[in-house]
Amino acid sequence: ENGEVGLQKVRSQEFDIVLSDVEMPKMSGLEMTANIRQNSQYDRLPIVLITTLASTEDKQRGKEAGANAYLTKGDFDQQLLFQTLGQLITNN
Repeated sequence: ENGEVGLQKVRSQEFDIVLSDVEMPKMSGLEMTANIRQNSQYDRLPIVLITTLASTEDKQRGKEAGANAYLTKGDFDQQLLFQTLGQLITNN
């Protein structure tokens, strides 16, 4: 729906992983990710950003916000998503 709703859901429920778009109304996925990472309770919560923003700078912003993975829609492959999710859940 939007980044604010996503952040509220993370704070009120328990999740194994967070998948988010970067471009959202009210609060971007980058802002939401950074807000999640401000609370040490979520240090081990895997966050995957999925977006059309594919530049090196965009990927760096995702990493700096605290995302564990940054997948671009242009290169999107369902198998890659499942592989990424499996690795992140297994490692946490």
